[in-house]
Amino acid sequence: MNGEKEREPIGVPKRSSLVSFRESLEGNFWLDLEDELNAWLGDVHIMLEDPDGMLTEKELNRLGGNAEAIRRFLKMPQVMIENVESDREEDENE
Repeated sequence: MNGEKEREPIGVPKRSSLVSFRESLEGNFWLDLEDELNAWLGDVHIMLEDPDGMLTEKELNRLGGNAEAIRRFLKMPQVMIENVESDREEDENE
C-alpha cells in the first residue's frame, strides 16, 4: 500500500460489543440525544422555508448541509450495526 497506514473501517463500533452497542441505543441517553437532534432538524426545516425570502444561497446551502449532517448522525447507529452484521456474514462465507 505504498507505505500508507491502512485505515480503520468506517462505521464499525470499536470499543463496544454489538450487544452493548444495541443496548445503549435503547437507553435514555441515546433517546434524549435523538429527541434533541430531531428538534434541531425541525428548526432547520423551519429556517429553510424562509418565508421572508431573506436567506442567501450560501445560507440555504449551509442549512441544507446541516439537515443532511443531522439525518446522517441519526442513521449512524443503524449503519454501524449493518456494517458489523455484514462483516460477520463475509467472515462466515470465507
